[in-house]
Amino acid sequence: MKSLVLFVSIALFVPLALSSTFSSDLLLPSEEEVVPNGKTYASVVDIDGNPVKAGAKYFVLPSLRGSGGGLILSRVVDKDVKVCPQDIVQVPKELNSGRPVEFFPAYPEKTGEFIKVNNPINVNFFSPYETSRCANFTVWKMDKKYKYVVGRGTLGALNRIRNWFRIVPYGKDYRFVYCPSLCVPCKIKCFDLFISYEERENVEVRRLAASGNELPFSVYFKKLD
Repeated sequence: MKSLVLFVSIALFVPLALSSTFSSDLLLPSEEEVVPNGKTYASVVDIDGNPVKAGAKYFVLPSLRGSGGGLILSRVVDKDVKVCPQDIVQVPKELNSGRPVEFFPAYPEKTGEFIKVNNPINVNFFSPYETSRCANFTVWKMDKKYKYVVGRGTLGALNRIRNWFRIVPYGKDYRFVYCPSLCVPCKIKCFDLFISYEERENVEVRRLAASGNELPFSVYFKKLD
């Protein structure tokens, strides 16, 4: 009899446990989660101290002087020129600001026109030629192995969790993190993004990747004039 009771208890518990584990991926934040205690989450600010606006264009630049330039899309894995550049890398030269990006929040109706700290966002490399064949390879996304950030994402797709990142404070500046959930207040394990130094064909490549224990990529944002 005790064995039967134990079996029934486990059978009832497992579905609830699985549900509580995975349901947060699509949890729409409530007003209390976005506006805790009547105060909105702080806005991310650019190097000039102005709030970063959704849809505006910014360069992502390293905080540490002499550590390289901005970010671009490149062909690291597949060198075939017929393949659109999809690997996100840092330019070695400090004077090269890279390619500007745009930020789009997951819940703009709740967070407003400014990008909030620790809220899920799409990051998109600005493409002046929207009709080009590579215009659909500009949105940041974690690859299938959750190791590198690539340009194969989709804007606004709440059900595609690998497309969403967050900006959080890091000292006086910021860092990007990847969290496998859109739930803002949930306690989940997130991964910092860092610059992975690799050598390919005797050339140093700096790829944007998910960190294990490496120091995060400390950045600031400079608005495109």
